[in-house]
Amino acid sequence: MYETAFRAYGYDVPGELRALKGKLAELNIHNRLAPDVLAQYQGYLEEIAKDYDNVDPSKNLLVLNPDYFDDYIEKYSNNFPSVKLDKDLVYRVQNIGGNLVPKKKKFWDLVVDKMHYENDVRPVMIPIIEALGIKACVYCNVQYALTINHSKGLFELDHRYPKSKYPFLCTSFYNFQPSCPTCNHGKKTATAVFGLYTNDKSELKPFHLLTNPQVYLRKRRLDQKLISVHLIASDVNDKKMVELAQKHEKDFDIDATYQEITDVAEETIWRCRSYDNTYKELFLKRFPELYDKDSLHRFIFGVYAEGNVHKRPLTKLIRDIEEDMRVVVTP
Repeated sequence: MYETAFRAYGYDVPGELRALKGKLAELNIHNRLAPDVLAQYQGYLEEIAKDYDNVDPSKNLLVLNPDYFDDYIEKYSNNFPSVKLDKDLVYRVQNIGGNLVPKKKKFWDLVVDKMHYENDVRPVMIPIIEALGIKACVYCNVQYALTINHSKGLFELDHRYPKSKYPFLCTSFYNFQPSCPTCNHGKKTATAVFGLYTNDKSELKPFHLLTNPQVYLRKRRLDQKLISVHLIASDVNDKKMVELAQKHEKDFDIDATYQEITDVAEETIWRCRSYDNTYKELFLKRFPELYDKDSLHRFIFGVYAEGNVHKRPLTKLIRDIEEDMRVVVTP
């Protein structure tokens, strides 16, 4: 769906990248790159041009399989060590009032321009995000990331691998993550450890929001100050996952964000204690036309019992509290 829609614009991206190769050679009188360094910048552009139309559908840059991301990153890093992505390069000379004025841009920005990310990707992605059923920021699960009327997107499209470091991935579908403005801008140029797409089922639940509801209940004072939410790895015995959880927390200020909404955690704890199985069965018998087990869960907790955690904000927090309190989460 994405590739078909993007290619429908009719851009000759490989041709534009190769034209930029020639432009850099023509304007090297201004940039003054050594011949071998210039050759690496040109080689970098040529490699993107070839990868863009790779004959293997899973390896062309528009729909590059995420399993190959690391291979591509290693290739571009190792093969073009002299390329400085943030280097300002003259790409055009403009005549202003009879004076020739060189126009500069960072090299990564020139690549992104030629790949047509800025103006064209977002309109293509809006109906796709809607089709995926994503309505919450994939990083924090606190704020909404909505599509409206199939044409308006109230979300920001973050690059998991930032385009300033990996410009060749700037239009790669599996590099896009719908997020809230806070997470997108707070992340800056960090590479997110969480990927929305994976072929490994063990990666589907990398993190857990630990609330320690038992401490809150044990004190019998119902003091909201006793509630403290911390992002931890789902498997605390896995050193790598622990480190990834720590990085995710640091990149997106997860703990501090959730500390501002401990009232939601508190109310979830109340509901876990109050709505026992007897109470739930009573609802199901009394209002059979209104409730099944899933809709009853939505009524009590305000989120879906199963499925995509990105379907509604705060689903992750509420489900994790249910798990910690040994409430049956799935119907």
